[in-house]
Amino acid sequence: MYGVVGLQLLILGAVVAFQEVNRFFDSSIPVELEIFQAQAQKNPFRGASVSGRPALNLEGTKAALPVLPLQPGEKVLAFFTAEPGHLPRITHVERKGWGGDPPFSVDHFTIPGRVWKEERTRPSYSGRGTLVTRVGSPSVLIELDLPATISIDDSALEQLSRPSLVQAGLRQGFLGHRYFDNVRLAGQGWTYQMSFTYDEARDRLVVFAPEQVSLERRRRLDEQAVRTKLFFFDGMGKEIGSAEVVGLVVEGVKNPLQDTFWALVAMESWGYYGKVQLARMGEDGSIRQRGPQLDYQQILGFDEGEGSLWVLASLNPPQGTPYFVRRMTLEGFKEPRLGPFSFRPQSVLAQGEWIWVVEPGQHRVSRFDRSGRAQLEYRDLNLPSEIAVDGGFLVVAEAARTQLSKFSTDGKPIWRVPRFQELGWILPDPGTGGGWVGARRFESQEGGIFRYDAEGKISRPSEVQIFPGLRGGLERPRFTHRVVRSSSSGQFYIREEQAVLILAPDLTMLKRVEGFRHAAEQPARR
Repeated sequence: MYGVVGLQLLILGAVVAFQEVNRFFDSSIPVELEIFQAQAQKNPFRGASVSGRPALNLEGTKAALPVLPLQPGEKVLAFFTAEPGHLPRITHVERKGWGGDPPFSVDHFTIPGRVWKEERTRPSYSGRGTLVTRVGSPSVLIELDLPATISIDDSALEQLSRPSLVQAGLRQGFLGHRYFDNVRLAGQGWTYQMSFTYDEARDRLVVFAPEQVSLERRRRLDEQAVRTKLFFFDGMGKEIGSAEVVGLVVEGVKNPLQDTFWALVAMESWGYYGKVQLARMGEDGSIRQRGPQLDYQQILGFDEGEGSLWVLASLNPPQGTPYFVRRMTLEGFKEPRLGPFSFRPQSVLAQGEWIWVVEPGQHRVSRFDRSGRAQLEYRDLNLPSEIAVDGGFLVVAEAARTQLSKFSTDGKPIWRVPRFQELGWILPDPGTGGGWVGARRFESQEGGIFRYDAEGKISRPSEVQIFPGLRGGLERPRFTHRVVRSSSSGQFYIREEQAVLILAPDLTMLKRVEGFRHAAEQPARR
């Protein structure tokens, strides 16, 4: 027993000694990196630390590889270059020699790694303190070795207890083991509950970011203890300002008629699936008017043009009683009433003079006019899930989000394209008969943005990889924007998990907005 304990202490002492020597004799130039989605925690054995995803451009398909092919398990050294205003990008990969690594400079640094044996489909954060990237052509997968956590003092735990943007210095290490130091709080990050809207008139991006609610505050069910931040950015993602809302804003859209927002405000601080209210909210975060309470699961659609919701008249009608859909405003239920429906509708889209109701249980989409009269039934469908309307033409994601279909104004199918995986959203391109979709995969192509034309031909105009946000169907339903295209600039704004992507009209990446940066960095309290 004593021998085992002694061996453990010896191993621990060796690890600590290695780390201390690596740091004490290190004279390398630190390279400043930003760490997204950073959050602090305390481990009873390792103490307080902060972890997150380092901000590196891992699109390495154009990076150079050694002349002789790399083999699985082989040690390598990845070279990065840092340019002002851009994420550090990988330029080339070399085999790791026996000598020391090249010293860091202000704009060049290296990260050791290993050729990965496992097959991966996209660059990602592996969760083991490493980054995985696909490099070169023909490509290989490289696992980059970076510290999974950064040690901090206990006094900084509260300051970094919520999702944050953290700035830290990457050091080479005397023994070649990379480490971070000089942790500073650079801004506030967002949870998965964030949503956004785009203000076309002012060319502004507005992010609704509920604070992370601790278990203790959830137990208290104290609405006053929950805050939602409104963050304002210009069209290129530059920070403009912020405001605070007392309460939990589930989603919001810009009111096109006033300088206010239509918002869904949760009545319970512990979750999104309780009671909510439609509210009119000022840009300063003040709630100016609230509508009646309703169950979140009653909501089927958000009509931002009229500032109303499309909801189930009754969430669980008596057995044998049909479902009906009503329009709810700040004053309560208003006409029309749509239905009856034998099965529970999934969503409602109101656009122009028409209203579309998606009914997966009946394998159909029903079209109504604004008075509530049924006009047309699209019955030649298989489990429709997502729809979009382009000049009366209906574009549908169906067959468990594996097929994209287009229908004429009289309900007849024009074309069908299968072989998708996880179709996430549809955005028509008015006047062309085509548009864009976000999907996890199409045929042999990895997840990204795909273009469909008027004849149903699919192409991939951009190599930008996206996450459609389905996450295995576990994410709550959303009724506002997942993708917006500016009619003036042609730029795209796409929600991706905890960020908003800003893409140029040609779908090249302009910026990934992952949080709101403070005017000045705040050193982590020690």
